Amino acid sequence: MRGSVAVGAAGWEFHTGQLPEFLLLPCDGLIVGSFPEAVEADSEAQQMLLSDQMAVDEDIMVGASIGIAQLGPVGLVVLHRRFTSLMASRVAWAVGIRLRRARLAAGESPRVVMAGSKPNPDVTPDGVTFTLHRVRVCDHEVVSLIEVWEVHFPALVLAAGEDSVLL
Repeated sequence: MRGSVAVGAAGWEFHTGQLPEFLLLPCDGLIVGSFPEAVEADSEAQQMLLSDQMAVDEDIMVGASIGIAQLGPVGLVVLHRRFTSLMASRVAWAVGIRLRRARLAAGESPRVVMAGSKPNPDVTPDGVTFTLHRVRVCDHEVVSLIEVWEVHFPALVLAAGEDSVLL
């Protein structure tokens, strides 16, 4: 089943002041965040050392994001498509940080890949699935609902990445 979807738990909410600031290129790409050192599960020091955008063609974007997420210092990867709103990518990043924190606390792999818009199923590798996360974003008195997507890796890819140092 290519690109199946599950809906994530409700309750995600952010104020616009909690979202990261990005200046993104108008192209398909990956926003990659890495850490300077290992992060403990209960640490509040979850700020990424770096958030770089790498231009990546849409046809390899999902596979490339999974591969990059396996690298030792990488903590989060967000797929940003050229037509995805900047707000959706900012929300995807914020949700990814919280998912990473929860996984660390649960003793699970903290590798997180997110997307501000659902990747095209025609260019999604077999076995990759997505979870839809509905997020309320508050900006003073205005509340918007934004949907972002969590990318789940196939078991085979996860097993290959277990030799990597997990942060």
